[in-house]
Amino acid sequence: MKRSNHLVALGLLCASTLGAAANVAAEDYSPFPPAGVYDASDSAFERLLTVRKDGKFTLEVMQKGKPGSLRSGAGEGVLMDAPGGWRYSEGRCSMTLRRAAGGMQLHVDACASDWGDVPFDGKYALQGAGGAASRGGGVATTASPARGAAIPATPVNAGLPSRRQLNDTWSSIDVGSVAGKVVIVMVKPVDQGTTGEILEHFSRAAFVIDTTSDYRALSPANLARPPIGLVEIPLPPTRGAQGLEFEIECSDGKIEDVVVINIASQENAKPMTRKRASAWRLNDRLEAVEIKPASRVKCPVAQSGY
Repeated sequence: MKRSNHLVALGLLCASTLGAAANVAAEDYSPFPPAGVYDASDSAFERLLTVRKDGKFTLEVMQKGKPGSLRSGAGEGVLMDAPGGWRYSEGRCSMTLRRAAGGMQLHVDACASDWGDVPFDGKYALQGAGGAASRGGGVATTASPARGAAIPATPVNAGLPSRRQLNDTWSSIDVGSVAGKVVIVMVKPVDQGTTGEILEHFSRAAFVIDTTSDYRALSPANLARPPIGLVEIPLPPTRGAQGLEFEIECSDGKIEDVVVINIASQENAKPMTRKRASAWRLNDRLEAVEIKPASRVKCPVAQSGY
């Protein structure tokens, strides 16, 4: 049977369209899953799976509230292309990822001893994409609110932040010891615009109690775990053209390692002034104690404006 000219033309057009689509698909193809941060947190655990463009991944699990034995952990590696998804395997531990609505379906075998409480078969929702995270095919729970990919924030009802969160989003200003434990004085800066001067703003300050202060030397699994404890240092309120400054290695008589907080002010291009607001120390029972009046505390470098 002789094919009519218009059918021949239609066949050529379809072939051309399919060929172009195949070329686009080939150009867009990647052997790795879409990069991003995937969340499977629930009321008991914070679980974050970070996938990078080169296929490298980090899986962090942090127990909320009072930490238990081997409940928190972390794993990392490189995903390989596999039928229907991606796969990672090292020793007895194996993990597979498959596409799912709004995220990834993660399946692990024999990894929990190092990785913490990872769902055997759980949904990890892409942050910012909405949807829900579920465990083991059970009833879905609403996923945690979207958070920054580079640096994920601690949920309001979470327990202690992980050492990784402290290392990434807090600043260490002093290291000492109390009752045989390492005590790190840490502050959490606020990333916000100031008056264009050198005023600094902080959202939190704390005595962090731990076994070490060198978080950079820790393994991913230990970084995913929280410190032994965290004792908040109350911050004085500030207004307008005011910021906070911290003085360390101060003393009150025989009591050492006192932290002094100053309110720094600068208005109308005038010289900066500083007013001592409070002074804090950590006692042997690991409690924050305020020293009053703060003016009696001696610091290594005297500053004008008190």
